[in-house]
Formats: sequence, C-alpha cells, structure tokens
Amino acid sequence: MRLTFRLWNPIINKERRECCFDVTPHLCQLSSGTLEVMTEFLRYLKIEAQPKNWYIEPFCSAYYSNNSLECYQDRHPMAWRVKILFAEPCSEDTEIRLCHFEPIGVENADDDTWDEDEDSGNWSSMKYIAIADFNPWDWEKFLESSPEEDSRFIQPRTIESTYLDHYVIHARFDLGVIHFPDEEERVREFIRYIEKYNASTNWAKTMHGW
Repeated sequence: MRLTFRLWNPIINKERRECCFDVTPHLCQLSSGTLEVMTEFLRYLKIEAQPKNWYIEPFCSAYYSNNSLECYQDRHPMAWRVKILFAEPCSEDTEIRLCHFEPIGVENADDDTWDEDEDSGNWSSMKYIAIADFNPWDWEKFLESSPEEDSRFIQPRTIESTYLDHYVIHARFDLGVIHFPDEEERVREFIRYIEKYNASTNWAKTMHGW
C-alpha cells in the first residue's frame, strides 16, 4: 500500500452540500484533480456523498511543517485547500472523520492530472495561510486586539475560524502571496504575534495538547 496524501480537518457546511479540507502530499501531489481521487478523499473521510464539482487551491503554511530548518520550503510546506461540491446533500447521519489533531492517510490515490516530471516543490512565491489553534477565551482576547500597523506585520486579507470541538478554535489567516526568502521574516513576525495569545501554530503541538 502506498501512502499518497494526508487529509486534515474536514468541515461540512450547514446545508450539507459541500465540504472543505486541507491536503498535504506524501508520495504524490495534486494538480486539477479527478473524479476518482475526489471520490477516494470522501471515502477516507467517511462522507457519504458523490462529488459534483471541486476546487483546489495551493498554499503554504508553517502549520504543516515538521519543524525542519533546512530551507523555507520545509519550514512552510506546500498544501492544498480542497472544496468538494456534492451531487446531493449528504446524510445528517454521515460519520465524518474529524481528524482534529492528526491527519487521515490516503493510500493508492493518484491525481492523473499531476505531471510527476514537474518540479512543483521548488517554488519561491506562494499564497500563504497562517493557521493557528486557540482555546476560546484566548481567541476572544485575540479578536479584541490586532497586530500593530507597522511594516513588521502583514495584515490578513481574510480570517476564517471554526470550532474543531468545544475547546479548540481553528483559525486561518490569508496573508496573500508571499515571496520567499525575502518576505519570510514578515510571516514569522506575524506567527510570533499569534503565539502571544497561547495559540498553537503547528499541528504536532496541537496534537500534544500545547
């Protein structure tokens, strides 16, 4: 069996017509996706629905790093945000696998639209999503404040948040396209600011209870 992808934090919208989740690579990468690979993703997540359409957007984030210091691609690894629209609303009884603190591995699912000869891992500019996990009271404190408006901090274009359970709020900050390595320090300043509010900015730290 070949581990090809890992899936993170699936969310079904309240109309139960679509879901979003992050995908990180193992042996394979994503391009535009196929019906077969989207169907496999839903099967591994135990979402009982058929894909009608889907959207895939690449980004990078320190949240999915293994704390490697070798190069910026390792410190801020590439991932994909996947949104799948269902042919019909999924059942309310769907047993969605909420991989809150560790991913779900997908085996033997290949995206035939990805060219293995393409060196997509060697990038220097990428959309950046800063991801952090907060407890609810520290999240409220964070919302009451904001980064100082000076050149050190990148102002997020959008902020999304959702409860992973009653005790963890998962927040996503869209920092726009970042040019590495020149702008890496500005990203790190923003992440350090988030961490002042007792937030976890790495999945492994969240998994161990930070």
